[in-house]
Amino acid sequence: MSALQHRPLLRLVPIGNIQFHEHPERHRTLRLLERIRKEKLLRNPPIVAPLDGQRYLLLDGANRVGSFQELGYTQCPVQVIDYGDPAVQLKGWHHMLLQGQPLDLTTAYRALPGVELRQVTQAEVGTLLELRRVFAVLVDAEARCWAFFPRLGGSGFSVGDWIHILEQVVAAYEGKTALERIKLAEYSRLPAIFDSLEHQLVLFPVLSKSELMELATRRILIPTGITRHLVPGRALAMNLGLAFLTELGSEAERSAHFARFLDQLEVEGRIRYYEEAVFILNE
Repeated sequence: MSALQHRPLLRLVPIGNIQFHEHPERHRTLRLLERIRKEKLLRNPPIVAPLDGQRYLLLDGANRVGSFQELGYTQCPVQVIDYGDPAVQLKGWHHMLLQGQPLDLTTAYRALPGVELRQVTQAEVGTLLELRRVFAVLVDAEARCWAFFPRLGGSGFSVGDWIHILEQVVAAYEGKTALERIKLAEYSRLPAIFDSLEHQLVLFPVLSKSELMELATRRILIPTGITRHLVPGRALAMNLGLAFLTELGSEAERSAHFARFLDQLEVEGRIRYYEEAVFILNE
């Protein structure tokens, strides 16, 4: 972020102009919806990138925007970023299935059309994922690794085919067991929690930014909780009261109120840019 850019680009935009790139995670949306309904407060604005003159691609905050939709809000405060900025990076999440052993996922996954499920060593997992030779990898409760190879062989597959398979992979457990998104520093070292509980882990290759834009252009949604964006200058702790979204009658009035709110934050010196990496606890 330039030293001259003293505050993030925050806008109040029509929810109908926000295009999702992933499915919201239903239980997270419901939990967040109840909190917003009770507090009438938005802590952190969703992050979007312009698609054209009016539409925005939602990069982070699917559950927040989904909650706004269900609460009947017609506008949503967002942070707008330049997706072409090389400092904006697209990373990935993996899915930890808490006590997911009863789902018998290996049986379900062997029946997937177009997929050959083969056991691989833990040492092979990183290469298979990073070179995208597999759709995904399941680590079962005994720490055995099962790779999802294309059934017809070959070393590659289209991004559309990949997302189609991932939809079926995630559908086998979403809503049926507690799911946590995690990062791994290295694929050869499993989380310590595997030593004590019957968890399973689903590992995914990472999309590129150009692939994500391709999917957005085709209006193909990816499964929930797979993409993770690193955004320098991310706006946090905005803590915006939301009553104005229903109390003020027109979009123009609501936009003016939001602009005054941001101006007041700046006047009070409450918009601060931290150059160092930070840990945020209990956000």
